[in-house]
Amino acid sequence: MNSFRKLRALVPAAVVALLAVALLAPSANAANIPPFTSTAQYKALAQFVEKLNGLSNTPATAAQKASYEDQLENKHGAAVNKSTALFNRAKKVAKAEATRAFKKGSKTIRNTEAGELAALRREYDAQMNSAAAKHERDLGRIEDEFDRRTDSLKKQVKRLRKQKAEAESAVRKEQIQEAIERRTERVEGDRKLLQEEITDLKSGYRREKEAIRAAKASATKSVQQNDDEAIETLRNRNNRIYNTKVRTLQNRRANQLGNLEAKDNAGRAAIARMPAAS
Repeated sequence: MNSFRKLRALVPAAVVALLAVALLAPSANAANIPPFTSTAQYKALAQFVEKLNGLSNTPATAAQKASYEDQLENKHGAAVNKSTALFNRAKKVAKAEATRAFKKGSKTIRNTEAGELAALRREYDAQMNSAAAKHERDLGRIEDEFDRRTDSLKKQVKRLRKQKAEAESAVRKEQIQEAIERRTERVEGDRKLLQEEITDLKSGYRREKEAIRAAKASATKSVQQNDDEAIETLRNRNNRIYNTKVRTLQNRRANQLGNLEAKDNAGRAAIARMPAAS
């Protein structure tokens, strides 16, 4: 693996780490959600309960007590509804932040993948071109060697035929003819050998191309599979962090509801302590 691939292999892990930071860091939208205790609904309930505590020793008619209880119930209900609204709003913000962070991380991985795949294509295209060039050189070398041998034999045949024409005895002519036939047969044999060598060369070239294509497909699949796994890891991390945030929000809301229930009980207790007016 070259240095580029080693660096690229670190990208998915880095993206997952950045996602965690992005999801755990306070978001701009979350900063716009006010604390529950600063809301008008909570303050109205708290102030009203404080008022009831101040009136707990003041005589009140049944109608007044009923009015206090209605007001307390309304303010308590409004505060509960506000707590629910803030919870839903915070949950929505957390989901949006998680979605943005996941999309950004996925895009980084896919962009890196695209660069790696382009590099792989260039690398294996270069190997294919190199194999093609070598095949052409080897083919040319074999054909050139055959041409040289054929030219040499043809020149020998031409020379022998001239000698045969000039020979006076039949025995000498027969000897020269045999020499001519041997060289002619050698030309035919070389032609068959050439075809066999070309066939072997083409077979080897075909196997080499198939091996390069297989290696390219395997490398491409490995890159894509690694990135698919990285994105799945990203998605799982995203879900875990988001679910952790939601549980934190749920616990906060449970505490808020408990606080509101306590105030409601305190207000009702204050009303119950009010002496009956004559």
